[in-house]
Amino acid sequence: MVGRLAGVLGACLMVFTLSAPEVQAQEQVRRKFKDKIHVVQKKPVLQKKRLEIAPRFGLSFNDPLYRSFKVGANLNYHIAERFFIGGTVDWYNFGGALGGTTDTYEQVISQTSTAPDTPVPLWSAGAELGVVPIFGKFSLFNNRLGFYDIGLTAGGVYANSQSIALPIASGGPGGTVSVFTHLFLNEWVSVNFEIRDTIYTASLQGADSRALSHAVTVSGGLGFFFPKRFEYTEPEGKPQDE
Repeated sequence: MVGRLAGVLGACLMVFTLSAPEVQAQEQVRRKFKDKIHVVQKKPVLQKKRLEIAPRFGLSFNDPLYRSFKVGANLNYHIAERFFIGGTVDWYNFGGALGGTTDTYEQVISQTSTAPDTPVPLWSAGAELGVVPIFGKFSLFNNRLGFYDIGLTAGGVYANSQSIALPIASGGPGGTVSVFTHLFLNEWVSVNFEIRDTIYTASLQGADSRALSHAVTVSGGLGFFFPKRFEYTEPEGKPQDE
């Protein structure tokens, strides 16, 4: 009986002795890769060498006297993942069906007995450059992952406008800057949101020269990317240790 017990203890000791180096090796590997990413997923949507058509609808929010609505579109060609060139157009003139003076405008008239003047954008069109410095993923209803990016644009436009007191259209060169985001629904369709400042000059009653004006708008719409599909052409890099 004593001999059998000694044999069992000896076998256990041998197993422990043989497995100790393996346990130490596993512990070293675990410590080495503790703070590293084990799996890096590919970017789910590539935009390089794709054309984006993005219609949108929005409204202005910077002028307390006049509220403008607009329909517009962007046409962008993505020359790289983070850079694109494109054209932009916005239309504000709906013949009074959308937009108009605000309650603040009426209050100014009632309190001062004078009618203030403010610029009214009619349309603008131009070209711009865009950069996309931020992109990432988010959880959608804790069920699937979505992909988004955030970018900036800047460019030049030709803007046509009038004013409340001077309803005669006139135009001139201007500029535009924007901040936007894509929320991708799949490989070729996205939901877009944008804040855009269109900078232009407008003729105002009593002013000797055209006044510098801003039409700051918030808008939303859809983006359609063509071709619909893309392929990864660059080889995947090999993971490297520090």
